[in-house]
Amino acid sequence: MNYMKQNNHGLNIELERQQQSETDWRFGGFSQPCIAVIPEELRFDYLPVGEVQRGIEDMMDCASRAPINISETKFNWLYRNNKISNENKKWLEDNGYVQEGSVTFSDAFIAILSGTTRQGNSLKAPLQAIENNGLIPKSKLPYNSEMTWAEYHDPNRITQSMKDLGKEFKRRFPMNYEVVEEIHYSELYEGDLLVQAGFAWSEPIDGIYPSTDNAPNHVWVGISRPLHTIFDNYIDTVDSDFIKRLAPDYDMFEYGYRIFFSEVVKPKLTFWQWLLLKIKNQILMFKYFQ
Repeated sequence: MNYMKQNNHGLNIELERQQQSETDWRFGGFSQPCIAVIPEELRFDYLPVGEVQRGIEDMMDCASRAPINISETKFNWLYRNNKISNENKKWLEDNGYVQEGSVTFSDAFIAILSGTTRQGNSLKAPLQAIENNGLIPKSKLPYNSEMTWAEYHDPNRITQSMKDLGKEFKRRFPMNYEVVEEIHYSELYEGDLLVQAGFAWSEPIDGIYPSTDNAPNHVWVGISRPLHTIFDNYIDTVDSDFIKRLAPDYDMFEYGYRIFFSEVVKPKLTFWQWLLLKIKNQILMFKYFQ
């Protein structure tokens, strides 16, 4: 399709195409499970609090916010339903990931580490940044509405302690991602959410955004279909929330991405394993002081 150029809200399609690889994982029969499989009808209960992606300027980080919003949704479900180990649940609490019963992650951390520019980013780069660097709490690297683009994306905001915390998150909750072709969206939505791209936005008619031939320029979270229901970073003009409903034939970018987490729990030692470890430590201490 020959698209006309439109105002960009953070999606760099050219960069996305350049970063594609034949080695990218693809959604299908051999896809790995995610520890968070949220029933479609319950997903709205676990969505994060919406946040507009602009301060003094547009932050152009929708490609980072979409996977972060999905991650927060998944971890809200895991945390509130006790689907992760007590050890990892306490670790999240002790390190500031949990605020008022919800799990929050920093958008800026991933936007910066993935190389977001004033022209936005690919869909893939933020996903790879999460896989490589993990996630940190939103409170560690917050956004505020008085920020300029340069202030928000300043790499000097990221400290070594933040990087270390992200690496520990990665160790406890490894993340992977895979490409999902549009023909598989219905199957995907049965068990997961989607990092999805398209044009933002046509004028809604009776509360629904009709399809348009305009070029994809924005990234959001796909929640369900056949009436596409999505979670966005701009307020809906229909009812002033962050959820939009798109026509069933809304023209999406040709593929999206699924993200999935696993959990690593340190194995608990039996009494005899603990005793043997204690004896070994005592022997090492004895040798050290000789």
